[in-house]
Amino acid sequence: MPSAQATLFPGFPADSDVQALTIQDHLDNYFSVISNVPVNDAVRNLGTLETPEATKFCDEFNTHGCNLDASAWLSIDSILPVCATKIENCIKNLEFVNADGSVITAKFDRYFKGKTFEAPSELGMPGGSRVSLWSASGVGASGAADKFVVNTHLSWEYKGGQTSVQSFGASVYAVSLEQDSRYKDSGIVFGPMIDPQQDALNKDSGIVAGPSGNQPKSGSIRYGTYTDTGEINFDGSCVAVEAGLCAKRIDFPANTRLKLSLTLSNKVTGWLHGRISKPEISVNPINQMFNDLKVTADVVDVPMMYAQYKKSEVSETFTAGTKNNWQGRGNALTSFYRQYPPESQFAMTAISTLAESVKNTAAEVHTFWNVASIGTNSSNKCLTDTTRLLGFVTTNAMAYSGNAPTWNGESLEYKVSGLHFLPDGKSLTYGTYDLAMRSDAARCLYGFSNAPISASISVTGQDGEQKVATTVVNEKDGWLYLAAYGFTFSAPTVRVKLSQTPVQPPVQSVPTVSTPTTPVVVAKPQTKPKVISIKCSNGKAVKIVSGAKPVCPKGYKQK
Repeated sequence: MPSAQATLFPGFPADSDVQALTIQDHLDNYFSVISNVPVNDAVRNLGTLETPEATKFCDEFNTHGCNLDASAWLSIDSILPVCATKIENCIKNLEFVNADGSVITAKFDRYFKGKTFEAPSELGMPGGSRVSLWSASGVGASGAADKFVVNTHLSWEYKGGQTSVQSFGASVYAVSLEQDSRYKDSGIVFGPMIDPQQDALNKDSGIVAGPSGNQPKSGSIRYGTYTDTGEINFDGSCVAVEAGLCAKRIDFPANTRLKLSLTLSNKVTGWLHGRISKPEISVNPINQMFNDLKVTADVVDVPMMYAQYKKSEVSETFTAGTKNNWQGRGNALTSFYRQYPPESQFAMTAISTLAESVKNTAAEVHTFWNVASIGTNSSNKCLTDTTRLLGFVTTNAMAYSGNAPTWNGESLEYKVSGLHFLPDGKSLTYGTYDLAMRSDAARCLYGFSNAPISASISVTGQDGEQKVATTVVNEKDGWLYLAAYGFTFSAPTVRVKLSQTPVQPPVQSVPTVSTPTTPVVVAKPQTKPKVISIKCSNGKAVKIVSGAKPVCPKGYKQK
C-alpha cells in the first residue's frame, strides 16, 4: 500500500538523480487475497504472461488456477471475522480501559463490503473475511474518537496438500468515515491491465521492457490481475474502503489503552513485535487447535521520516540497499519513492546516512496499536520454541531490529534507531521499549530456579553514553515484563540482564544419638569434723580438753 505521506512528499520521477524515501509503518492490507506462488514468481521474475486459467491473484479457491490440490502452492492472506458460534480464527472482543480501571466495551457494527471467500473447514485455516467496523463512546480523556477499525489477519500457506502459518498481525485504528462516490470496493481486479509502475521499476532495475521473450511493451494492455485499494488518491490514508466510503485513519485520543481478545490458531508461535506499550498478555488453550489470546496495551506515538538524496552522491552500497526491503511505493512514473518499514534491515542505514539532510527531525508522528509475528535470529533453544508464543517486543522507535532480542550469553540486546527531534524541530524524541516473555523461557536462559527474578536494564548510545531511562520489571501470571522509557536517540542499544539471588538450602540439624553408659558413682567429699575445746576443773587444777565431742576426765567438771 502506498505511503501515508505521498500527498505531502510527492517524490521524484524514477529516472531522476534526486530520489525520495520514507521510513514508516506499513498499513495492513484491508482485503483478503490468494496468491498463486509459481505464477506470481514467473510473472515478476521472468515476464511470463498471465492467463484466465492461471493468474497471480485469486479472490476465491479453485478458480483461475488457485486450486486446492496436491500440486498447488498458494499463499493466502486472510482477514479474520468476528467470532460467532463456531470455534475458529476470529475477533472475540474490543475493549477500552480508562485510567480509573473502568472498561468501555466496543460494539461491532458491521464489515466493510467486498469479496469474501471460504476455506474448507478440515484445513483448520481461515477463509477471507473483511475488515470490521466498531463503535465506542467516551474513549480517552477527550473522547475524540468513537469509530474504530479492527484488522486481524493470518497469512498461511497451502503447499503439497499441507497448511502452515506464515505470519499473524492485528491492528486497531481510530477512524473517521469519509463519504465520496469516487471510492470503490477494494480487492482483486481481473482482466486487461496496464502496469506502468512495473515498467518503471524494471527500468530502474536495468530491465528493458520490449518484445523480447513474453514481456509486454511498456504501457501495453494485457490480461492480468492486480490489487486495487479502492481509494481516490493512493496515499494510504484509508485503512478500509468500500464503494462510496473510506475509513480514514485519525490519531487515538491521548492515553488510550485498549484490549483485543482473539481466538487464534495455536500454530501462531514464537515472537511478536509491534507498536504498543505497557502490555499485558494472556494466552490460554481452548482445544487442540486454538488458543485464547488477549493483549491489553497502550497506544504509542511513532515518528516517521521522509528524506531526499541524490543517487550520484550516495555510496553504491546505499544505492544497492534502496533496492531491497522496500514495502511500498508511489506512482512509479510521476512521484516515485520507496517506503521502508521500520523493522527492515535498510531502515537504520537510511536514518544514519540521511539524518543530517532532514535536520535530525521527524516528518510526522502518528499513534498506533498493532502487533505482528516475527522470526528469530537466535539458535538458543530457550528463544526458538516453535510450540507456543514466547514473547512480545515493542517500541515506538522509528526503526528497530526486525527479530526477537538477541542473546549474547549474558544479556538480551535490542537495537533501535530514530531522529533526535519531533516535527517541531525542538522537542526531543523519547523512546519506549517493552519486553514481555514467558518466565520459564527467561529462566531457561540463565538456568534459574523458580525463585523471583530481578533485572537491570541499560540503554546505551553508539558513543557509549548511558541514556536516561525509567525501567520497570514485573512478573505476573507466568510472564516477565521489562521496560525502558524516556531514552533519546539516535541509535541506542537496550540491554536486559536478569539476575536471581541464590536460594540457600535450609540448615539441616544433626540428630544426637544417645549411647547407653555404665553409671559412674561419685564419692562425696569427706567433711572434716569440727573441733570443740572445753575447760575442766578439779579444785584449783584446770585442764582443757579438745575434740569433736570433748568429755572432762573423771574427777573433773566442765567449767
